[in-house]
Amino acid sequence: MAEYTYKAKDLKGVEHIGEIKASDQHMAALVLRKRGLVVITLSSGKTSTLGFLDQFFNKVSFTELVVMTRQLATMVSSGLVLSQAIDILEEQQTNKRLKKILGEMSQDIKGGLSLAQSMGKFPEVFPHLYINLIKSGETSGKLDKVLMQMADGLEKDREFKARIKGALIYPVIVISMMVVVMIIMMVFVIPRLTNLYEQSEMELPLPTKILIGVSNLFLNYWWLMIAIVIGGVIGINRWSKTPDGQVRLDSLKLKIPVAGKIIAYSILTNFNRTFGLLVSAGIPLLEAIGIVTEQIDNSVYKTSLKNAYKGVERGLAFSSLLQDNVFPRLIPQMIKVGEETGKVDEIFFKLADYFESETDHLVKNLTVAIEPVVLVILGIGVGFVVMSIILPIYKLTTSF
Repeated sequence: MAEYTYKAKDLKGVEHIGEIKASDQHMAALVLRKRGLVVITLSSGKTSTLGFLDQFFNKVSFTELVVMTRQLATMVSSGLVLSQAIDILEEQQTNKRLKKILGEMSQDIKGGLSLAQSMGKFPEVFPHLYINLIKSGETSGKLDKVLMQMADGLEKDREFKARIKGALIYPVIVISMMVVVMIIMMVFVIPRLTNLYEQSEMELPLPTKILIGVSNLFLNYWWLMIAIVIGGVIGINRWSKTPDGQVRLDSLKLKIPVAGKIIAYSILTNFNRTFGLLVSAGIPLLEAIGIVTEQIDNSVYKTSLKNAYKGVERGLAFSSLLQDNVFPRLIPQMIKVGEETGKVDEIFFKLADYFESETDHLVKNLTVAIEPVVLVILGIGVGFVVMSIILPIYKLTTSF
């Protein structure tokens, strides 16, 4: 008999946490359901190191979640029974972690749990938003349509992120190579030249003195530089987790030239697409605002949405509450049109497409602008190094 730790709720909504012994996890879930409990989480009482490593190395990626959602949406829309669809997905999986999760989900569904309840046991794989959409689809009887919309939304989100990452790969590689070359020059090349110049006992030009000074800094105080970098990263990380630090840092991100606009438009793309999915799935506006507020990482937008939530609770129109300096005027104006025509979900999807398109243009423009800037900086750096090396040699040769 194995021992399992469980968290469950009874019919009155009271939460129960405890331990239960059973032959396997499926049997433990059946025993709890017979007691009138709805299982939220059910896990082995002891987690081995091997199990932890298995979860780490077989982590379910966002791409695997997108593919699984599309496959599940296709099978459910074709009229396949949910438990059979989950079984087919389990057979197809190569990721051991996801395969195991799908197997447990199949047992849960056959045992009487809903798909949302079963997914709720694996929050590290299925986000809160994902589970809420599934729950809404099951409640409304439109699980097939909700799954299709989710699959479309997730695929667009994946493509959107991939385009942004792809556009920034070249500048990142070039800058990284510049840093590596600079370190090699300062640690290995310049010290050899320094010995040559010291033997000549001549007065060195200012650029050469600066270059030698920087090289000596790398050689003699590398440990201090590493300590400063690590300390700075840790300090900024801790400060960013405080309420004041988080607000200031998030505000600063949005004020960065060009890049700040890309960050803002990326947030607005996800904001509108998520809202569109929630509203089209039949989730009430107030609940949708609460879910979207949890999903947004930037505290500036999060604060604005929290205020909007309070306003909607008082009966005010959502569009009127977004007319501040945080959200562009286009958003409340378009939402107002959606409120008047009863097509709020369509408006959100159109806004998501608009901000996604604008983000693509900004990223392309940034990439085009970065390339010449990087080349200019690289040219200045190389020119300075060459001048610093050649000037003493020229001075040395002309002195004879």
